[in-house]
Amino acid sequence: MLTPSQIRDRLARGAAAAVEGDRPVLDETASWLTAVTARELVRIDQEARRFSFEGPALGKSQAWTSEVLASPSPVVAVLAGMHTDGHVRERAVRSLVTSFDALSDRALAVRVGDHVGVVRELALREVLRRRTLDNAAHVVPVLRRFEQRGRGSGALARYLHALVGEHGEADVWARLRSSADHDLRRAAFRHSFDSGLLGLPDAVALLAGERDQVVRRRLIGVVADSATPDVIAGVLLRDRAAESRTLALVKLTAEQLDPAEVERLLVDSSVLTRLWARRRWQEMGRDPAVLYATRARSAANPIMRARAYIGLAETGTAIERQEVLGLVRSADLPLQKVGLSLLKDHAAAEDVPLLFQAVAGDHSRVARLAGEVLAAHLRLWSPTDLAPLKAAEDPALRSRAWWIHRLRGGWEAVIAGLELLHDPDPRVAASGRQSEPPMYLLPTAAQQHRIAELLATVPIGPDRRRSIAFAAGLPDPGQYS
Repeated sequence: MLTPSQIRDRLARGAAAAVEGDRPVLDETASWLTAVTARELVRIDQEARRFSFEGPALGKSQAWTSEVLASPSPVVAVLAGMHTDGHVRERAVRSLVTSFDALSDRALAVRVGDHVGVVRELALREVLRRRTLDNAAHVVPVLRRFEQRGRGSGALARYLHALVGEHGEADVWARLRSSADHDLRRAAFRHSFDSGLLGLPDAVALLAGERDQVVRRRLIGVVADSATPDVIAGVLLRDRAAESRTLALVKLTAEQLDPAEVERLLVDSSVLTRLWARRRWQEMGRDPAVLYATRARSAANPIMRARAYIGLAETGTAIERQEVLGLVRSADLPLQKVGLSLLKDHAAAEDVPLLFQAVAGDHSRVARLAGEVLAAHLRLWSPTDLAPLKAAEDPALRSRAWWIHRLRGGWEAVIAGLELLHDPDPRVAASGRQSEPPMYLLPTAAQQHRIAELLATVPIGPDRRRSIAFAAGLPDPGQYS
């Protein structure tokens, strides 16, 4: 999405090209205005007419002569239709009446919301004449933007009424459901189900191939609310979306569910799906903890074992500390990650070397999990333990060290930020986020000494150095200016 100044720059270039007959720039402008969404096109129109001390974005109205508007390039009239001068917009609409491309359809639809009555009526009259389904694909997304406004609010209903009278409701809404405009497509699906144009068989057929999450949610709701238990089980329980699987478990009772399906969902990737699967499993008279324990210690693939361990923890079952450490040491990444997640509440001092080894490993996600365990047990280690990582040749390892150091908070976070700015790799140093000095807390003598060392050479502004020195209680903070 472009900023207002970028929009004004593009419009100014287009206006200059219209006056000078610069065809390449006009083609570029036409491609831009054709490609933007209806929402963005209305925003561009508003920006074109917004007051600016620099003058109108599209130049003075005197420049938009009859000769300029007679250009064979329709985008010239499209640009003129956005001018602040109502007379220029009126002449532009009269010119657009003779153009029948997609951009002209959209530009006329935008003027249906014009604040000048003559311009608005001219545009609406022409839009109502453009009633092919291709026209509708261009016009309706724009008219929807005026539904909640005073001007042009009734245009959409009139246009849809004319379309339906000519093509029939089924064909019109089928075309709108295929629109590239997300807002319109979603509204078209909503209307189609509410009006009975689409029903349960359509929802079942469309769900597997639908990618828009909003439309998918509508299809899922139709299946869950209207289908028989066997259809819900067949369509939703194995759907790729966790929302579908969870809703199926909510809708179906334990008697309506196949135990094999519930057993599969006990180790689902979704937390909510696992929760409802456990409820149904218990209603079947079975203990989920027993199944989780069996799966976790089986020869199943590592991902399924890891999910079983997560499920076992979710049941509140205690897992032996040595078993958790065995997972952390595992060569299988999913088991290593789940081991670190389980260790977070039970780490001990003897685990610190293992955790730092994980931080220095090849996998960033494992390193982050290990760092979170260290952050949860600050008393088990000190910043000096990070020295080997901070001296590593790999910039990624040094970045991890600064991040973990900063997790200690307080003045240690400030020290970590200052140290990061001294990193020899400019990319690492630039990634730093300078922490604010803590209020009502003075650093220790050792921390003050380290802060003084770092402030002497840190590449930040003198005001920032002085404020840190003052907050840290350093003698003569003015020397760091």
